[in-house]
Amino acid sequence: MINKTTTFLNVVGLAIGISTCIMIGIWLQRELNFDNFHRNGKKIFRLTNTFTSESESFSQAISGVAFGAHLKEQLPAVASTCRIFNDDCKLQYGPIQFIESNCATVDSNFFQFFGFNLIKGDPATSLNSPNQVVLTERLATKYFGKENPVGKIIEMDGHYPMVVSGVVANPPLNSHIQFNLLVPYSFLRKKAKEEWQSDLDEMWMGGWPFVYVRLNDESRWKETETLINKVAERFQEKGRKENKMTYQYFLQPLANIHLKSHLRYDAPNNGSAARVKIFSIVGIIVLLLACINYINLTTAGAMKRAKETSVRKVIGATKLQLIRQFFLETFFICSVAVVLGLVLVKILLPAFSAWIGQPYELVFSFSNCLLVIGFILVISAIAGFYPAAMLSSFKPVTTLKGNFSTSAKGNFIRKSLVVFQFTMTIALIASILIITQQMNFIRNKSLGFVGNAVIEVPFYGENVVIAHYSAIRNELMRSPYIKNVTKHFQNVVGGLGNGWTTTENLKGEEISTSLYQLLVDTTYLETYSMQLVAGRFFSRDFPSDTAKSVLVNESAVRTFGWKDPRNAIGKRFGKGKDERRVIGVLKDFNFESLHKPVEALLVGYSKEGSSLSLKVDANHLDEAIAHLKATWKIVAPEIPLQYSFVDEQIEKQYQNEEKMQGTFYGFAGLSLLIACLGLFGLSTFIVKRKVKEIGVRKILGASVPSIVRLLSTDFVKLVMIAFVLATPMSWYFMNNWLNDFAYRINVGSGVFLLAGCIALIIALITISFQSVRAAIANPVKSLRTE
Repeated sequence: MINKTTTFLNVVGLAIGISTCIMIGIWLQRELNFDNFHRNGKKIFRLTNTFTSESESFSQAISGVAFGAHLKEQLPAVASTCRIFNDDCKLQYGPIQFIESNCATVDSNFFQFFGFNLIKGDPATSLNSPNQVVLTERLATKYFGKENPVGKIIEMDGHYPMVVSGVVANPPLNSHIQFNLLVPYSFLRKKAKEEWQSDLDEMWMGGWPFVYVRLNDESRWKETETLINKVAERFQEKGRKENKMTYQYFLQPLANIHLKSHLRYDAPNNGSAARVKIFSIVGIIVLLLACINYINLTTAGAMKRAKETSVRKVIGATKLQLIRQFFLETFFICSVAVVLGLVLVKILLPAFSAWIGQPYELVFSFSNCLLVIGFILVISAIAGFYPAAMLSSFKPVTTLKGNFSTSAKGNFIRKSLVVFQFTMTIALIASILIITQQMNFIRNKSLGFVGNAVIEVPFYGENVVIAHYSAIRNELMRSPYIKNVTKHFQNVVGGLGNGWTTTENLKGEEISTSLYQLLVDTTYLETYSMQLVAGRFFSRDFPSDTAKSVLVNESAVRTFGWKDPRNAIGKRFGKGKDERRVIGVLKDFNFESLHKPVEALLVGYSKEGSSLSLKVDANHLDEAIAHLKATWKIVAPEIPLQYSFVDEQIEKQYQNEEKMQGTFYGFAGLSLLIACLGLFGLSTFIVKRKVKEIGVRKILGASVPSIVRLLSTDFVKLVMIAFVLATPMSWYFMNNWLNDFAYRINVGSGVFLLAGCIALIIALITISFQSVRAAIANPVKSLRTE
């Protein structure tokens, strides 16, 4: 390679682009291969539905329990069904006890239906009996260490001795179904019959489990969807008429769930098709920027190869031979760059994994090695085609006279490629600025409650806490660092359940509805610093509040057409013995992430509860937590103490956006670095080409600033053109991204101007290094050869 600087810049630029592309490819591979490990996965669908009442409509991922029990017998097209109920549970083995999340209650055919790997136990019988459980490897190690847990007794929820019937491999990370424990559905059905006097298999209405359906012929799934709706109409007819509601059911292909499903109560680890598209485009752009660098630097240095190429043509070299030579040079540079890129990936992948929050690895399998070879060939073709075609097309007579450097066509193509580079770079910078503004907006927006210095302590409805709540609360309040304590079912963070009820409009006419519900006690308002806009909150001074009173939020006032919050006071919810009256209206607060608007909410009184919330002194967190631990050890030693800070739970809702922001910072920085490498190389060649012109100008009295301006003007023009092209492109993509938020910023022109200025300043700094160097050089040296 004739020019060491050019070769170095080419290799480094390509290596950065390749490593970025590979890391994005590793991430994409998992995102695009979610749920691909199940046998007959193309035949598996999830049953979802859209619920419609007189006041609202929403789509949800869960369906009625009875569908999983009866669809197979009702429709020949259905080969089998499987239901999954998610919940938390308390497990104890000897002195070891924890509250576990993702305790999944499943049908007995779970292992025949899905592709999860049962390591120990019999897949045909491990979920047959109500007193069996299957642990994941993670839980088996947590409770039993190196012992074989199969056949041992583990206590669940303090009352149910369960036999460990198997150990299943931890669910793959590319599965939307995640669990720690599997409990047979027969356990839940038996419990419902004994404790609730209800047969779950006859519950067609509402939604509780995820219902999965395997079809005999997946190509006819739309026809089956229609038949399922007919079955639903037949069995739900009475309930629909009585409650003035309807359900429309849909079959959702298993492969579509992760990226294309954003339903109410959906899988928490679902991804985003938009995010996949954005990062795919970014990966391709960064690689193209690196390839464009190679093209620009190679063609810009063509003068150095022109005479060599022309002489070879004169002595008989054919165009094909020259093209082969230039392609081999490109192939060698690309091979070195790919190897260096793979080394960079190996070095950076652990940090990338830690940032994303999931382990990723680069495996050098035979198939991956073939992909690397293919990668080298593709990059060589992209980066080498134009330089090889151009360098091999020199006309010896023209070139040997030294006229090639004035080629307008060559200059136009190089300038066009520089414009493309900076268009992409400015678009990425603008996108970063918009993402940063949106995330700052989210962090600073009032949610309608104060979660700072509030600790949530789940006790999972245990009687020991419910029966002695007053004493526990008094003991906790003895600490000067605990300001308030409240008891509730569910909470403002983490999602609320919804339930069907009836209410009335302004004319007193009955309305059926299904709305979000939250159960709290008298101190909840003060603990979370919420505001009333009408009426009053629950009070110990009104004993009837515990059974006959509810509150609603402002969104409910709008949903039910009550117009003014004061009109809501006294409105009825439910009827007969379940009738309750509205005593107050709460100012809207966000009980879901800011991706979703605030919807109608019904707040009832919690006699029992499942969690405590403690408002503590932010300056004495350690002392407050120490008092909580000491109190818990005395009053509820049989319940594992697991607590979390509400403000941290809020932050977790935006983890994906935070990671996207950080990743975009990295990619934009890399694209800028690549673009600057290209500018540095181009400016070097241009300065060398104009070195004698600069010398003459200096002798004639030109100042250093005027020479720097002369050398920089063309590049500034290119950046300005790139700015004009980048602005609408960035606005389009970022506006689509912002549409995912119910609460969002308005994108102004200032963002794009700032992005253009940043790119321009960086470009000027890069160019100025060579421009100033040339401008202060001794003109005598540059003109000595004339």
